[in-house]
Amino acid sequence: MVSIHNVYKSVLTILNKENRGYVTPREFNDYARQAQLEIFESYFSKANFSIENDSDYSDIRKNVEEKISFFENHDTLTTGTYTNPSGASTSDYFAFPTNFYRLSYLEKDGTMIEEIGGKRFLFVNSSPLTKPTLKNPVYITHEGGVVIKPTGQDNINIGYVRKPNDPNWVGGTTNGQILVNPAAADFNNFELHPSEEPELVAKILAYTGVTLKAPDVVQAAAAKDQQINQTEQ
Repeated sequence: MVSIHNVYKSVLTILNKENRGYVTPREFNDYARQAQLEIFESYFSKANFSIENDSDYSDIRKNVEEKISFFENHDTLTTGTYTNPSGASTSDYFAFPTNFYRLSYLEKDGTMIEEIGGKRFLFVNSSPLTKPTLKNPVYITHEGGVVIKPTGQDNINIGYVRKPNDPNWVGGTTNGQILVNPAAADFNNFELHPSEEPELVAKILAYTGVTLKAPDVVQAAAAKDQQINQTEQ
């Protein structure tokens, strides 16, 4: 976990040193949420394209997968009712959890449920020879959830990657001192690995530079961000 207060202080210190003005807590929190999401989404592409090696500490794919594992959740889906645009409803629709981000698997009583494409989904349900059974169930993603065949199932086990909680700095300034209020109900640190702190600072500075119309800040932050990413290739 990365301290949002440390990141906020770093951003303000760099801006003040360069006489580039001040970023308000509200602006900072907006930039912080966007920066966290960018880094979080980058985990998945890095995991796909990174090359494995024999070192435990320099194996980029392994390191990224460990970062993703922090967000892995397991839950149970119950049947809901989805009304499609034509007005017809279906009882084989299961809505994803509210913090859902990416699906890992669906399982029922030890049987993995296979994902199939839209056209194939229609085809397998129209033929008695290919119709899904309880031993060979299938699903298709649909409108924030999944439709599972055959119908009449419930309590589906789901493995998924959740969204990171939004970071939110809460505090103020007293006698020129920045004071943080971690006890506030809406205070949240970044949920990313501590190693992401330099990249968070760089990305937030880039957003801040655009707002303050300071292209040199944007360029310097972008260059630092690129340098950080290159060390992770």
